This record gives sequence, structure tokens and C-alpha cells, in this order.
Amino acid sequence: MRTSVESHVGAANALTARWCAAAGERDFVVSGAGVWPLLALLASAADGPARDELTTATGLPAADGQAAALRLLDDLERAEAVSAALGVWVRRDLPLHEPWSQSLPESVLARLAGQSELDSWAARHTDGLIERFPLTVDPETLLVLATALVAKTKWQAPFDVGTLAPEDGPWRGHRGPGLSRTSRDLSNAAILDASEPVTRVVVEGVADLDVHLLLGTGAPGAVLETGLAALSGSVPIRSDLPVGTKGPGLNVRTEPVVPNTGRLRVQLPPFEVRSTHDLLTAPGLFGLTAATDCTHGHFPAISPDPLCVGQGAQEVLARFGHEGFEAAAVTAFALRAAAAVLRHDYAPVVSVVFDRPFGFLAVHRPTGLAVVAGWIATAPTSSPDVPA
Repeated sequence: MRTSVESHVGAANALTARWCAAAGERDFVVSGAGVWPLLALLASAADGPARDELTTATGLPAADGQAAALRLLDDLERAEAVSAALGVWVRRDLPLHEPWSQSLPESVLARLAGQSELDSWAARHTDGLIERFPLTVDPETLLVLATALVAKTKWQAPFDVGTLAPEDGPWRGHRGPGLSRTSRDLSNAAILDASEPVTRVVVEGVADLDVHLLLGTGAPGAVLETGLAALSGSVPIRSDLPVGTKGPGLNVRTEPVVPNTGRLRVQLPPFEVRSTHDLLTAPGLFGLTAATDCTHGHFPAISPDPLCVGQGAQEVLARFGHEGFEAAAVTAFALRAAAAVLRHDYAPVVSVVFDRPFGFLAVHRPTGLAVVAGWIATAPTSSPDVPA
């Protein structure tokens, strides 16, 4: 299991953690990995207070922002189970500085033609999971920057389909669809020893995408922050769980099993969660307070015309089913004119039951990047259709 991440991945995960902390306690899913490259691109083109705020939000020097953004997207594009796309659309009457436009990857820059073109781009780059672009082009829109991410994997071992009927906890009395699986790899269960311990179960995909299930007693943001911190090794990970160990939703006891083989037994509900985020409702979180002040421009590297951020939005979806997982996110910012514009023996058996609110991370295994992060607060009442 990876215990360190590169600086651009760590910076993106840190943004995800801050976003989760601000997301509340209802069901949600976010993709800091979708927002962070756009903020880094904007930081590299900004000046004044906007540059300072975006630098703080991205966690890297603004001068390194564009290279780091493109590197993160390239990491995902080279992945097996994750893909990423960057798009930039410019209205015909907006002049661009040639050094900026030529620094973008080939085929990224296009003329801004209309909403249907953006909708088609979103659907194409998310395998149809997100059919509409998250923001609407209006007469003031001069330039649009967007990312699209899609992650899909089948499980190395599928889950059995059944019923989840918790006997205690906040979901007591609920009876709904459930998934269960027993495997021999006890190392996929661990306790993350933060100030408030968190139980983590890693569900491995067949390629390079895993889903980390997280169960704790703290607020959703705190539980997810602990899971994200474990990706960089900044939280101790205890996977050697002797008989008698207990954690949130976890207990270890002895049961009769095949000789010398422990068991990891996991139960949880299947889930589907979709969120639409207006990224300008909390501009400080994303370093956009100054950049959204349209009394003057903030991005002189992009154009000689003064520009400010007029819209920001993300549409994101995640589905966890018995055969696999899929997630997608489209994130966009719109800039407008500023300044007026067999034999049995006994062995440990680890059981983890996700029968109360829990968090999840979809993690690109080679880099440790959290592609999406989310929280299931409400007991699911149906099973999503996740194609095999």
C-alpha cells in the first residue's frame, strides 16, 4: 500500500479534504481532482491578490501551477481505470496572448460555439455518465475551462447480493439492499490511528483503481480527512489486527476456517450518489474571492482584455455495485469581461459492517490521487446499475 504521494497529488488531495470538511453531513460526492487542475491553471495566469489566493488554495507556487495541472491530468490519462480530459473554449472576439494559448496541450483549445457542444464534450469524456455540462454559457461568457474525469473498475472478486438490516446505530430499523463478501486478504482492513480512529476497508479493482470505505465516529469531513491523510502516510495505518481488536464497525474474533487462512468479511449497502456544486458559493475554499471581483481583471497572462471568474460548477456521480464501481465528474469555470463586463482450524476473522453513515474514496492506486470522495448519510433503498 502506497504511503507517500507526489506534491501535485498531495495538493489535490488536500483540497479534497478541505472541501469534504465544508460539505456537511448529508449524502455528497466531490472531486477535488477535477477542480484542482483548473485552479492551478488559473493561478499560473493570475496576478495580484487573485494569484496569492489561488496559490494558497492549490498548495503549490503559482509559477508551477500549469505544469503541475497538466502533469496530474496526464497521470490520469495514462491510467488503466481512470481517464481525464481538459477543454478550453474561447469566444471569437476574445484575443489571447500567444504564449498562453501555445502552452496548452494540442487539441485542447477550441472556439466557443454554444451549449450543445459543451454538453456533447461532457458526455463523450465521461462515457455518458454525465450528459450535461455543469454551467450554462451566457452572453457574458468569454472563455470556459473544464476538466472531465471518469473512473470505472470491476472488483477483483464480486460481492454477493442480499439484504442489509442493521440491528443498532443510526440506520437501525432500515431494511434494504446489501452487499457482502468474504476474502482471505486481511491486510485490506485497517484501523487508521488518528485522534478519532477510522476503520478502512480497501476494495481492490482489477486494474489500478481501488475504493477505500471509511467508517468512524467523527463528522464526515473528519472521517474523510483521515482517509485522505492515510494516502500520504501522515496517519498511522494499523493492519495487524489481533483477535479482540475493535474499531468503528469492526471486530476481530476466532471462527472455524480452512487451516492457516484468516477471513475478511465485509457488508455494506450498494449506493449511488450524485452532487451538483456551485463552486462560487464558497469562493474562499477554492481561492476565488479576489478572482470573482469583476471590477477589474485578474488574468493578464491569458488575454490583454481584463477577465474575472463569473461561474464555477461541478457535476459528479459515483456508483458502487456488486460487480464494480464507476464515477465521473465534469468541472468548469467561465471567465467574463471584468471592469464593466475443507479441514477446519481456527484463525482470525475480521468483520466490518457498514450499517451506518460512511465515507468512500476512489483512489488511483499508482499515484494515491483521490479521484472522488463522498459520504453516504442516508441508508440506500435501491441498488445502482453498475455495468460490468
